[in-house]
Amino acid sequence: MTDDAVWVNLYGGNKLATKLNGQPLVLEQVATYPWDGDVKITVEECPESEFALKMRIPGWAESAQLCVNGTAVEVPALPGTYAEITRRWKKGDVVELELPMPARLIEANPLVEETRNQVAIQRGPVVYCLESSDLPTDVRVQDVVISADAKLTAQFDSGMLKGVTVLEANVVARVSQDWKGTLYRPARDKEEKMILARFIPYYAWSNRGKSEMSVWLPVR
Repeated sequence: MTDDAVWVNLYGGNKLATKLNGQPLVLEQVATYPWDGDVKITVEECPESEFALKMRIPGWAESAQLCVNGTAVEVPALPGTYAEITRRWKKGDVVELELPMPARLIEANPLVEETRNQVAIQRGPVVYCLESSDLPTDVRVQDVVISADAKLTAQFDSGMLKGVTVLEANVVARVSQDWKGTLYRPARDKEEKMILARFIPYYAWSNRGKSEMSVWLPVR
């Protein structure tokens, strides 16, 4: 906070009760971030003088939109910047920020040799992983290949770690072959099948017993 602005850096349910230039300021924020990109801030008490509300637009957030009291506000809301709304605020004003959160595939610079021809999955600020707990018993994590145009569907799982958003997509599973005692051999075609895979937030893995996990998956 500065003398003429309140900077909103983090999103989530909370209430700010402070003073701006010696006058009371109370803001209530309602949000279920990072699972949802809809943020609502209500002015419960504020100075009479004009000041700015600066909303952080995360670097991943494209097409962010802002409304004040239900009316769209035409201010720049570019990824990696702060969207600034300056006005004389009054009790009961409501600011709404919409941060679209499509699930998408992320690739690394090809100079990162270990992840070349692989992708990770991100939704909003959350990076996801594939855990063996969510695969058929005859499929290992390293058998899974994801398509570049895979359709990732988000759903909230209230039973996992008190509630997280998981993703699902159809992927290709290459049937595991026995490599016991073999380091190299001639390349051969692999039998493939389609399976429905579930992806969980990276931080949530290893909470359901011993498992394997990968953030990066081969893509085709």
